[in-house]
Amino acid sequence: MKAYHHHFIMATLLAVICLGLLTFSSASAQGRMLVKPHIQVDWRQDSNFHRSEKNEKTVHTYTVKPGVELGYTTDKTLMSLNYWLQVYKYDDQDENLADQIDADEFDYTAHNAQARFQTQATRRLLVGVDDTFLKTRDPASADANSNAVDRFKYTLNRFSPHMTYKFGEKFGLGLKYTNLNTDYSDDAPGEGEDSVENRGTVNWYYNFTPKTSFNLDYQYWERDYDKNTVDYDSSQVMVNVKHQFNYLTFGAGAGYHNREFDKAVPSGDIDQFVWKVSVLGQNPPDAARIPKSSVYVSFGSNLNDSGTGNTYFTSTRLDARLTYLIMEKINCTLSGYYQNSEYETSSREDDRWLVSLAGDYLINEYFTVGLAGGLEERDSNQAGKDFDNEYVMIRAKFNYDLGSR
Repeated sequence: MKAYHHHFIMATLLAVICLGLLTFSSASAQGRMLVKPHIQVDWRQDSNFHRSEKNEKTVHTYTVKPGVELGYTTDKTLMSLNYWLQVYKYDDQDENLADQIDADEFDYTAHNAQARFQTQATRRLLVGVDDTFLKTRDPASADANSNAVDRFKYTLNRFSPHMTYKFGEKFGLGLKYTNLNTDYSDDAPGEGEDSVENRGTVNWYYNFTPKTSFNLDYQYWERDYDKNTVDYDSSQVMVNVKHQFNYLTFGAGAGYHNREFDKAVPSGDIDQFVWKVSVLGQNPPDAARIPKSSVYVSFGSNLNDSGTGNTYFTSTRLDARLTYLIMEKINCTLSGYYQNSEYETSSREDDRWLVSLAGDYLINEYFTVGLAGGLEERDSNQAGKDFDNEYVMIRAKFNYDLGSR
């Protein structure tokens, strides 16, 4: 069994053991238990399942997604385990064209497990560990700035112990170590490449006022690939400021990213200015369930991290999500992203965007049914990389709180 499996099992066992210990602790230390099973069923139609420039094919996707959320909190300690699996079944609606295969060849079962444990060890010291395990075909899970359209199956495990020390009421220091393992089911040439990333993060923060804060974030990481992709070391420093105004939090950050490769690559070593601005909030800010409205906007520029085949690019990306609750029953969501990918290793440049509109009808506090649709498009200066895809989705979700107390 590989190291990342050990990490996840250890974190899960830790959460379960601590959960048991706290359940039987004395009355003075009793906390709140959370047990939430849930299941979601989806149907989706894509007009261009393979994201192909010319050979478009319509495919229906059927998914079933059961899961459970477990948690226990006290005044000083938080533990949680959130797990779900999702069964994907694909059904061709058109005949295969050149170089296409049956969509059901991509059938699989995805897994997502997130374990967290943190405790206020002393009045000033907070310690914890997070572990996330994924089995997926979604390339965006391997890199938030992904520009890929492949469906290679892989597992990903992110293990992160961390601590935060408060020197006073206004300032403190955070330390975190992250081990990231990416393992492709079939890592033949052109099918993805296994990698290991080790990252250290130091974050110094200062709260000027209850609504305005500053932090200096430094990260250093090395990424080692299993086969032909060149290993690299990256270091990044950013200065960030946040300010809260009413129910909105505005953020801005700027810094410098340096990436050095172990061997010569077409781009050479990369040095660049990086930045990010954001707006986040909901109304009312303390909504117990679905807020009346919410907003999330993030706009920034940086390098992608997962560069199998040395395909690194500068990503300038805008993400946005707006929600509005109508008559306490219909939750409307407008969301999307735009990403410009300017490749460091070639003259390729892509513009990719997605916009979607969704509405979820809240039948009661347990059942939700929804309808969503959207359009995704990529325009590239490299032949064969353009595509557009229209999709529509119907979904139903059941979510029940069995044991919160």
